[in-house]
Amino acid sequence: MRTPADRLETWAEGRVQQWDAAKGLGFVQSERGGERLLLRRADLTGRLRTRQPQHGEPVRFLSLGQGAQRRAARVSTLLPPPAAVKPGNKPVTRRTHAASSRLLVVPAFALLLGLIHLNWPLPRFVTVMYGALSMALFIVYGLDKWAARRGQSRVSEFALHALALLGGWPGALLGQHVFRHKVAQPRFLRITWAVVVLNISLLLVVCTPLLSPLFRR
Repeated sequence: MRTPADRLETWAEGRVQQWDAAKGLGFVQSERGGERLLLRRADLTGRLRTRQPQHGEPVRFLSLGQGAQRRAARVSTLLPPPAAVKPGNKPVTRRTHAASSRLLVVPAFALLLGLIHLNWPLPRFVTVMYGALSMALFIVYGLDKWAARRGQSRVSEFALHALALLGGWPGALLGQHVFRHKVAQPRFLRITWAVVVLNISLLLVVCTPLLSPLFRR
């Protein structure tokens, strides 16, 4: 049942001035000025029922009561809703294009291996090592992503880079792209690409005479 104070109802607009997510309480300041109004989690409506109000967020509310008993009810945000994405039409970003273009290194490397083998036949274990380590490291990236989501023990970054240096880097690049793992860590990605360059350089030095002039005095 409504109290006599609750019958003093007026609609107003204002901004969230304070919000304590743990307590579910905060305050709203009306654009008309005056004292702040109490804001309760139970009085949130619309999109605010599924997320926390933000400091300074514009809202529309029903002012109830008077004096120290004034509070904001039926509070809804005035922020525009996020842009809707039609099913099957995911937004394409520069980051997505960049991630896809990085994978072109893998077929380019396969072509390089083929050219090297035509001119300087490679030992069988070289191609087997690249294939086996790449498959293993791809699986490791998937397992590490799974462990990260569940807060379980993780594979060390040193181990990931070490396996990549030994020849598993094609699988590492595929794992990063497919599982979206480690892609938000610039330092990790820089080390990954340094490992790729170092591994290919060692391959050329050990298995071909292409870089031998660089080591001649």
